[in-house]
Amino acid sequence: MIENFVREIATRFGLGDQARPLVQMTVAYLTNPAAGGLSGMLDRLRSGGHASLVDSWVSESATPEIPTDGQVETMFGSQGGLLSSIVARLGLPREKVTQIVGALLPMLISYLTPGGRVPTVLPADVTAFASEGRSLLGSALAGAGAAAAAPAVVPPVATAAPAASSGIGKWLPWLIGALVIIFGVSYCSKKNPSTDAPPPAPASVPAPANSDPGVGVGPATSTPPANEASAPVPAPTPAPEASAPVADTFTAPAGAGVLDAMVQDVPMLRVFFDTGKTDVAPEFADRSKALVDYVKANPDVKAVISGFNDPTGDPVKNAELSKHRAQAVQAALVAAGVPQDSTVLEKPAETTDTGANNASSRRVDVVLRK
Repeated sequence: MIENFVREIATRFGLGDQARPLVQMTVAYLTNPAAGGLSGMLDRLRSGGHASLVDSWVSESATPEIPTDGQVETMFGSQGGLLSSIVARLGLPREKVTQIVGALLPMLISYLTPGGRVPTVLPADVTAFASEGRSLLGSALAGAGAAAAAPAVVPPVATAAPAASSGIGKWLPWLIGALVIIFGVSYCSKKNPSTDAPPPAPASVPAPANSDPGVGVGPATSTPPANEASAPVPAPTPAPEASAPVADTFTAPAGAGVLDAMVQDVPMLRVFFDTGKTDVAPEFADRSKALVDYVKANPDVKAVISGFNDPTGDPVKNAELSKHRAQAVQAALVAAGVPQDSTVLEKPAETTDTGANNASSRRVDVVLRK
């Protein structure tokens, strides 16, 4: 099906061989795992004032609306964004690229959301296109992931939409640094985290009934709800022959974030999420480097991914949310270079965590195991 889009765009706009890389780059940008995948992209487009457009693309009953050139520029025209990347890579006029992307969006998003739902796993042809498109986009795609916000939300001259746009965002780098230091000191002293402190309110308060299961196997149902819980991770056996428990002493960030650590000289990750969200924090690519390199150097090692949720909200919905998060982390690892067959989704015995606080429970753990 995706090949039909290539042929149609090539014929309509006289692109010839340039049609294929253009579609590949667009697909890669729309489905970038480091920025929350397609679900995250659609959420940002909606919050950026394009909800009616997105709904027409996703709905099976509505006629997909073609965005104007101005709307496309608003969505993807920021410096270093999709339009600039295509222009730089293919040498096409920007006006023409804007028209082509506008024509592609309704077709691609309608195809990627069968039944009006965002699938957990993309079709094989889309996955292949996204993989090739990532190599073409290069640093532009990495920048989109690092920004953790789609260009659709940010007009070209407006303030960037990453987390840093908020008051807290300005201090986020310092906060993350402090958390990592605390994490390291706590681990070295081998003290257990305090469970006396009452759980703080979730970072954001979405619909009252949301939750999600731990990493699970099977198709996702719908856009994840707004609650989640997490259960203590069973102590898996890391890559070395000896079984080492996962470091449970850590200070979780208030919202999305990534903490890395070494357990018996083997790297591990803890990926935290905002309430009701599945977007992987932008620092994932940097924080996961040690773990990714370790897996590449040790083909017999598996990255075991387990999701947890906090105890608030609907347990069934929380279970789905945990599963979606685990799958988002798996996709981010694959995008970072970990072979797909070196990752394992493992549902914990208990996905709901009533540990230190709600923020620490909304997480996905990645440990290495032979």
